Amino acid sequence: MLWPACHVTVQFILHYGLMEKSHISALVKKLPHIPGVYKMKDKDGKIIYIGKAKDLGNRVRSYFRMEKNRPMRTQKMVENICDLEWIEVSSELEALFLETNLIKEIRPKYNVLMKDDKNFVYIKITKEDFPRIQIVRKVEKDGARYFGPKTASHNVRKTLMLLQKLFQYRSCDLGMKWLNGKAEITNKTIAYPCLDYHIKRCQAPCISAVSPGQYLESIKKIEYFLDGKTDEIEEDLKRQIGECALAKEFEKAALLRDKLHALKELTDFKQVVTSPDHQNADVLAFVLASGKAYFNLFMLRDGKLIGQENFVLDSTGFDSGDEESATEVMESFLEQYYEKAVSFPSEILVSNELTNKDFFEKWISGLAEKTVKVLVPERGKKHRLIELAEKNAESFKKQHKARWETSEGKEDTSLPDLAVALSLPRPPKRIECFDISHFGGEDTVASMVVFENGVSKNSDYRKFHLKTLGKGEIDDFKSMEEILRRRLAYLGGVPKGIKFKKATKTNQKDLEKLFKEWKGETFVDEIGGYTVALKNKKVIGLLGMKPGKNKDIFLVKALYVTPRERENGIAKSLMSWAFENKKAKRVYLSCRNEMTDFYKSFGFEEVKKFPAEFEDAVLESLLAFDPSTRRDSSFDSKPDLIVIDGGKGQLSSALKSRNHFGLKIPMIGLAKKEEEIFVEGKSKPIILQKDSQALLLLRRIRDEAHRFAITFQRKTREKTMYK
Repeated sequence: MLWPACHVTVQFILHYGLMEKSHISALVKKLPHIPGVYKMKDKDGKIIYIGKAKDLGNRVRSYFRMEKNRPMRTQKMVENICDLEWIEVSSELEALFLETNLIKEIRPKYNVLMKDDKNFVYIKITKEDFPRIQIVRKVEKDGARYFGPKTASHNVRKTLMLLQKLFQYRSCDLGMKWLNGKAEITNKTIAYPCLDYHIKRCQAPCISAVSPGQYLESIKKIEYFLDGKTDEIEEDLKRQIGECALAKEFEKAALLRDKLHALKELTDFKQVVTSPDHQNADVLAFVLASGKAYFNLFMLRDGKLIGQENFVLDSTGFDSGDEESATEVMESFLEQYYEKAVSFPSEILVSNELTNKDFFEKWISGLAEKTVKVLVPERGKKHRLIELAEKNAESFKKQHKARWETSEGKEDTSLPDLAVALSLPRPPKRIECFDISHFGGEDTVASMVVFENGVSKNSDYRKFHLKTLGKGEIDDFKSMEEILRRRLAYLGGVPKGIKFKKATKTNQKDLEKLFKEWKGETFVDEIGGYTVALKNKKVIGLLGMKPGKNKDIFLVKALYVTPRERENGIAKSLMSWAFENKKAKRVYLSCRNEMTDFYKSFGFEEVKKFPAEFEDAVLESLLAFDPSTRRDSSFDSKPDLIVIDGGKGQLSSALKSRNHFGLKIPMIGLAKKEEEIFVEGKSKPIILQKDSQALLLLRRIRDEAHRFAITFQRKTREKTMYK
């Protein structure tokens, strides 16, 4: 679970289970009059809405008052509320942090949600002797400078290509340091100087053709451009042209003139909007339609438009003509956008009144580390800017609907079509895809991407380092088998042919043999305290647990699986079965340091001390596990279909892992060359039409898994090279 980046002084959660609505009133009466976050649940216990409040009591009670003309969305939500939970915090600001994190994690049905699109990017200028300019998806505290967020990555790439032509910055991954008057290469990833130098798109710092000071002058101009300070760049270019003309360096002057013209072409199209008084402002407006809020954001700096961004928020059930709905949509956008922003204006002009304008001004000013005013202009030039933003929001809505209407219609048919093509019992709601990536057998990694209802679910993506491959070993089949075995172990499957049970006297001799194999002695204390793993009625693994004073707290005193069975995931399955069977609420264990990672992979976490009753069992690492806590929301979710990037061989390896746990999850292999689909039990592949919606969906999932694996492999290789 994600928690706020601040101290929550009181965490008070009331859980009454699912209840009849007649009992809600009793629960509402217990609400305190302090800041906090509240969660509404439906009859299935699912969280359908998360909100924050300066006064929990007043805010939550307002939902259950009889009101006329209440928005349809709110009315439907209240009808579905069957349970409440709340968390108390010390301030409204802490409530905002907690609410934002919980909404991102849970994404409730009735909250206004910004689409988590892959094209949501930042421009990053690294902090190095010779900085690089990159497109990234996350802001890190690494001393670099960031610009964004921006929604159209293709436009960002186009702009950076033009800036590279103008200012010739490097785009390579070479590590460079300036030592003793020349460039030192710290990691050689490519041969240098590269093609960019020869076609005059890079100043070649790699061969010391430019000093850090000269190179940083170009980077400074790029920062000016991204900040909207293009006048300074134009004046500098004009000055240089004049100096070259006086020195009769006409060819150089002509090159500078071409740069000036290119810069004007790049900036002139933005100067449709200007603001009075050379102000720095963000102008925000939106329109509601078909369960979505279409936002337009103008970014004005020094009175000029330096950027326009458009966003789509899911806002199912909001009424377009209702002021309360409009206010909640605008406040939700402010929370979600400015939490991601890296640059801030002096003013934010919004099209709708806010319920707590002072709070938003205080919060955003804190993020910006300067005073930021939030205004709702009703007349004058600033109001005309709002009207223009609203007009552009309406235009964006029409473009968005025209662009996606057809594809959304097709998207709805892709899952049913896929179910028919693969003979699945129902359309696969959750699809997981796996891919392997390595660099000449080194730094082998794997990716897992997840699509739900035909759309990528980035929060459920996972990545793996391979553990069973030797150095330089290339074996995609072995790699796929390992990754699928590690992933499927989380689904609670029992390895095929293995049974677990509480040990009895009939297991005495087998236990003694296992202890002798393990410790060289046959001592077994209190057989009833052991759980055993059986294969062909023979004990191949044991788990000893000692109860504490509270019968639901245990200490793991022994865990051993015979070596020939250890690669089969029996130890983890044995623990899962025993913890559930004994209804354990908390389990402690102490182990040697070299075993810590194994237990952490199961879900154990390090603790500073044990309960006094278990202190005599302390070795090196102290660990504890809460079985009621879900280890990983993605790994604990069962897929309806698993896609393997590869052909028969990779699919066969993956099926071994699935069958090992006795699971019944459909699996297919998607081969790249002819887009052949290999299915279990069929010798010949399925060939779908190239324009089939089912095939297009599979290709999109496979390509995303490949992209994610390649990106992770590159980062892994970079880390290895720096060691």
